[in-house]
Amino acid sequence: NHPPLDVELPAFRKIVEDARAALEDLDSKIFHAQQLLENLLSARQHAQSRLEDAKSLLHPMRSIPNELLTEIFHHCISKTYDFLELDVLNPRGAPWLLTRVCHRWRELAINSPQLW
Repeated sequence: NHPPLDVELPAFRKIVEDARAALEDLDSKIFHAQQLLENLLSARQHAQSRLEDAKSLLHPMRSIPNELLTEIFHHCISKTYDFLELDVLNPRGAPWLLTRVCHRWRELAINSPQLW
């Protein structure tokens, strides 16, 4: 490899200058694209969260009346456990398990004397 000739130097300097400018421009565009991607991902996550919340609110389980749900609890426990087997002091067994599903189930189970 021979050094460039004096007449070639301006052309090579122009190539270097243009390449640096192109890299700066590309870096700027990449930065803005990354910012846009982060914003879009954040917006998508928010929309996904709203979708899950709305689906949860529309779930058919929420429309079961409390009286019927309590009756279901009672039948499940009476079919699964003999009254003598039921250890209400065991926090891992029924009816305590019902209190760990959601706030509504907890309130219903705690306020249903027939389960205890």
